[in-house]
Amino acid sequence: MSWQQVLAQTRAYNAHRPAGHDVRPWLRVRAWREAAGQPEPSVRARAFAAVCAGIDCRILAGDRLVGSRSGFVREQLPDGVDGEAVAREHAARGQRDFWSGWDHTLADYPRLLAVGIGGLIAQAEAGLIWRSDAGERAFLAAAAIALRGFSAFIRRHAEACRGLGMASQADDLERIAEQPPETFAQAAQLVWLTHIAFVAEGRYANALGRLDQYLLPFYQRDLAAGRIDREQALDLLLHLWAHIEELGEVTNICIGGLTPQGADATNELSYLCLEATRLVQSPHTNLSARFHDGTPAEFHHACYACIRTGVGFPAIFNDHVLLPGLAEIGIPDEVARDYCMVGCIETMLAGRQPAWSDSRFNTPLCLLRALRSRPDSYEQLIARFTGEMATALAAHAAAVDRHLAERPAARLPDPFLSALTDDCLGRACDINDGGARFPRFHGIAIMGLATVADALAAVRKLVFDERAVCLDELIAALDADFAGREDLRQRLLNRAPKYGNGEAMVDGIAAWLVATTADLCLRHRLHDGGRFVAAVAANVQNISAGREVGATPDGRRAGTPLSDAASPHFGRDRQGPTAFLQSVATPDYHRALTGSVINMKFEPALFTGEAGERRFAAITRAFVRLRIPELQFNFTGDAVLLAARADPEAHADLVVRVSGFSAYFTRLDPAVQDDIIRRRAHA
Repeated sequence: MSWQQVLAQTRAYNAHRPAGHDVRPWLRVRAWREAAGQPEPSVRARAFAAVCAGIDCRILAGDRLVGSRSGFVREQLPDGVDGEAVAREHAARGQRDFWSGWDHTLADYPRLLAVGIGGLIAQAEAGLIWRSDAGERAFLAAAAIALRGFSAFIRRHAEACRGLGMASQADDLERIAEQPPETFAQAAQLVWLTHIAFVAEGRYANALGRLDQYLLPFYQRDLAAGRIDREQALDLLLHLWAHIEELGEVTNICIGGLTPQGADATNELSYLCLEATRLVQSPHTNLSARFHDGTPAEFHHACYACIRTGVGFPAIFNDHVLLPGLAEIGIPDEVARDYCMVGCIETMLAGRQPAWSDSRFNTPLCLLRALRSRPDSYEQLIARFTGEMATALAAHAAAVDRHLAERPAARLPDPFLSALTDDCLGRACDINDGGARFPRFHGIAIMGLATVADALAAVRKLVFDERAVCLDELIAALDADFAGREDLRQRLLNRAPKYGNGEAMVDGIAAWLVATTADLCLRHRLHDGGRFVAAVAANVQNISAGREVGATPDGRRAGTPLSDAASPHFGRDRQGPTAFLQSVATPDYHRALTGSVINMKFEPALFTGEAGERRFAAITRAFVRLRIPELQFNFTGDAVLLAARADPEAHADLVVRVSGFSAYFTRLDPAVQDDIIRRRAHA
């Protein structure tokens, strides 16, 4: 079966998902009852093993990879099972959530591929021989139970393949059920089934990490032995990408960057990942490309060829921004250089720390409170605004920490992810109880950067510098949402500088805001030693956050969306892409460790032919040189977007970059569509 056929089937399945019952809660509840009285880690591990044993193995005959979420749903639960009672019992026992470190994660894939499932089981069992602490023994026993359940899950797929006459794949599956993979196909299959096992646990938006690094040795060995060629390897990745489509989730894959030793990490698999993304055109293979000063020109051009299709991938990240920040909080260089992303753009030390979490912080609310204190000068306004942010961020951090503390590892252990995280088996500790090599990150996403920068610039220029507007007059107009004061709103919009146009005053305000909020976030720690770190991002919550905020001094009306992440406010970047880059390069993002989202939108005609390719390479080279943290691109012009909204059926497959992710444009909420259309399309 070709990858195109697999992709067609997964898209057809997503479009018409069958109604039915999710069997996983029932399988867990049944296992919990059977394991009553055992240590909680063992109860959770047995529930995971029960899910692995009870969900169906759905396999497409002739597919090169197996593993599907479609086996989670059945038309009926077994006779005598009360689905509502199961749901109540499932909810009562509880499970970790996003804020307490559940999803947005990935395994230590290099170690898993090196030692295999059997090697991890052996490590857990060896610890049981000499450790005497009851808690440590309970953890290790649970880890072994979870790993054996996963091994049995793989063997069930092997049996299903053999029944379909897929003998070669059955052999591969039987090997990786315990032993380390030998071939590129075996390694890719083990990674994918691990990912599916995470999905079976209910985890969302998990990553595959630096796939071009940890699969490279298998690819090179197969090439040298004549077991595979470039086209066969690409075909396998295309099958993998087609399966990612079925999940309908954000699955981040990181390519390029530096090796742990500091050399350029770009390799043949980096280019194959780009080619697979370009061919499949799925919004769910969230490809992230790391750049640095030594990134080859070929990689710049290959990224362009993929982005130019309109899929919005890859987003590009700057190693020279993120690495100094990681070093500043004590992450060793060789570990920091191995970072990847989870979810949208979130920085992760793959397989070495608890699952990612983040939250949103509505910065313009702090500004409006400071403004209503009637400051006497711009300096006093800044001081009061800083104080408001410090107080609000402290309360925000305390709420997050309280939420985490209410979900201790003793009550909500995580044996499977722990078994796949360095160094939980060595420390005999759960991932959420000090087992991971490095502490967790919780990102506080600072929203409305350009809204605040533009607002402060307007107040500074028109109220305090020129004395053209009285502060009381401004506050009254804001309270009235500019009713009867459209003249004032137009002055605020047009007579004050706006972020995104290369104007030093407002760009400097944005830089101050990034530095201040990053420092304020880093002041706080989680009770388990984890770090609060800043991001300048919003996903699409700039829309809902805007509904909470009254009119602002930049001329924005009450209830309308805030600016998008770290991008200029919609349509206000009027001086072209060079000025845009100059502005977004001004803030120093190295202490905003979790990354930031900066959207650039272009009319596709700007990048036609060889001249267009050179023009885009100039942008990516400037991105690296200017130490911009992240850029992502929409190459879909406004005419196409407006046509798609008018005739959704004719544009059902149109993919656009939204925020830290891509999506099918016609399936987006109309408010999100409006946000994308409002962005300045540089031409």
